[in-house]
Amino acid sequence: MRIEEGFTIDAPAADVWAILSDPRQLSILLPGAEITEQIDDTTWAGGMTVRVGPLVATYAGTVSFILNEDERSAVVHARGQGKAGMGTAEMTMNSRVMALPDGGSEVTMDSEVTVTGILAQLGRGMTQVVSKRMLQEFVRRLTSALEVSPRDT
Repeated sequence: MRIEEGFTIDAPAADVWAILSDPRQLSILLPGAEITEQIDDTTWAGGMTVRVGPLVATYAGTVSFILNEDERSAVVHARGQGKAGMGTAEMTMNSRVMALPDGGSEVTMDSEVTVTGILAQLGRGMTQVVSKRMLQEFVRRLTSALEVSPRDT
């Protein structure tokens, strides 16, 4: 399933990129995410917990970050195995931070997500609702980390 999201924030692109290009800081801001160890220069081990109504799905796996500092863009690939028969989840996301003329930043994300197991049975609509909710919480946390206010989510 393809998910395209984005937001603008009243913070310089360099400041936003500094946080979004750091896997440990990113995991703190992303609801349910955890980084447990660095495997190599681009790969980290960790987990993700996703709440969908009364259902809680927990995944353990890896995430890799291929960063392009000059363009402030990243390709993030995450793969996880669900606990207790929850199935699997895999995501490839292309993201970019762009400076806006007013000094703010625009962040765009284009993701391809594949889930198996119980979350897949809930359907695309529920997955998109959960994705939007997680993005809203992420933007709120990023805003707090940057000590500014979002203009548009």
